[in-house]
Amino acid sequence: MLGICPNCEKETSLVLVKEPEEMKIRGEIITVDNEYFVCDDCGKEFEDPKSDYDPLESAYTKYRDLKGMVTPEEIKDFRKKYGLTQLEFSKLIGIGIATLNRYENNALQSEAHDHLLKLYMDERNFRKLLVEDEEVLDDAHKQEVFKSLETKLNQLHLNELSGYLLRCRQPSINTGFRKFDFEKFLNSVKFFCYQERNFKTKLTKLLFYADFEHYKHYAISITGSCYAHVPHGPVPDNFETLLGLAVDKDESLRIEEVWGLDYSGELYISDSPPDFIFTNSELKILTTIKEKFSKFNARQIRDFSHNETGYKATENGELIPYRYAEELQEI
Repeated sequence: MLGICPNCEKETSLVLVKEPEEMKIRGEIITVDNEYFVCDDCGKEFEDPKSDYDPLESAYTKYRDLKGMVTPEEIKDFRKKYGLTQLEFSKLIGIGIATLNRYENNALQSEAHDHLLKLYMDERNFRKLLVEDEEVLDDAHKQEVFKSLETKLNQLHLNELSGYLLRCRQPSINTGFRKFDFEKFLNSVKFFCYQERNFKTKLTKLLFYADFEHYKHYAISITGSCYAHVPHGPVPDNFETLLGLAVDKDESLRIEEVWGLDYSGELYISDSPPDFIFTNSELKILTTIKEKFSKFNARQIRDFSHNETGYKATENGELIPYRYAEELQEI
């Protein structure tokens, strides 16, 4: 191509050269393309002053992709999706506005700030952040953001629940011959957590025993949940997703983080009783399980569940078929 060489100041033939260049970004060697022109007349190299290409920015992009970091576009898109200024978003998440501005304009964020951005760019965590905010947004603006968030969260709930239903498939011996019923799952959680706080470890075992005990007596489970073998005992398959959906859907259900000298964990609490959706037999079994394990702490019920035939007959990650309900231990 013809152009003006800035070195010899002549109009001459210019050759565009692209060659790999190695850059060291936080200890990682990143290879990017380096672009420059060579003058056919004087043989000197120079960069195109009109080009927007920046090898360092390209290296940052590759580094973010390698480390799974949030991109500048994702930060901007998230902030704008909820109508927040840089100042508002920076105050909400605890990153200085000048720093946030640099990140949105392709500066490479620190690992600590990347973790913070990932944490609060999860709509569930961002909603909790807004609930606690008393200074950054006025009530009208906050309600607008809440409205947008609810739309997004509802879609997330549908997607996650659909994925779980696909995994559970149709009623079978692994579901207690009932199609998974999220409302009964949610209200079973509320039943065990109303007027009684339960650690997640104990809660998941109570759900297991309620479903299996009901199947033992009535040949059908209460919730249609699949239960899996994990190191801490039998739990609803994908219980983290299911419990997260339950807490997100029902405002009366909440989690408290607790720490002690030799323990820490999540306590589940329901501020309202469950809905009246259970049959007489389901309510009878739920009540029986709650009473039988009332004096068990999380560790005791975990150890107790480890002796169940269905648990001992399966490996880590495997589903526990309801046929083992016939062999449940007596308390």
